[in-house]
Amino acid sequence: MKSELYSTLPDEMLGRLLFTGDEKAYEAIYQRYWRSLFSIATWKTNSQVAAEELVQELFLRLWENRQKTLIENPEAYLKTALRYSVIGFIKARLASSQIELGEASEQAADVRADMGVDLEELSAALENALNMLPEKTRLVFQMSRFEQRSTSEIARQLGLTDRAVEYHITQSLRLLRFQLKDYLSYSIIYTVLFS
Repeated sequence: MKSELYSTLPDEMLGRLLFTGDEKAYEAIYQRYWRSLFSIATWKTNSQVAAEELVQELFLRLWENRQKTLIENPEAYLKTALRYSVIGFIKARLASSQIELGEASEQAADVRADMGVDLEELSAALENALNMLPEKTRLVFQMSRFEQRSTSEIARQLGLTDRAVEYHITQSLRLLRFQLKDYLSYSIIYTVLFS
């Protein structure tokens, strides 16, 4: 198959080809998503250098694990993996800054609390909470928080009014705060989801 044809293939087909070790499918996935992933990572980490590193590591892991798991939705897979990478980055940065400063402040206590959270447990709780949202509310929230799309952009894409989008975002935040109430003392949750 010619290289230019790969860019027209649907995600599911690219995922299946990637599973077989097809390098051109990998390149097509990279070209399709690296820019949006870099934008998300830059916004969440506030660092282009860190964002570039996180995205490069993400695609490296995608290639290294290509034949371990069949990925039928590369976009969702990559965005979820990036979210967890960003959480890990923020935790490491918070811990590092506290070690450098050597402060025994309330903020240091928050960092220690954050570091005490099992990442898998936190990730599972977040995933469960998102899955409990109504489908349209979840979609609006993901577009807003994980893809950093504006209210008007989401409204145009989903055929909603700006007010309806804002309603869905407000509802999602309210429901997520309730579902994640046991984790809301962790600054990571606020940094990644509610900021």
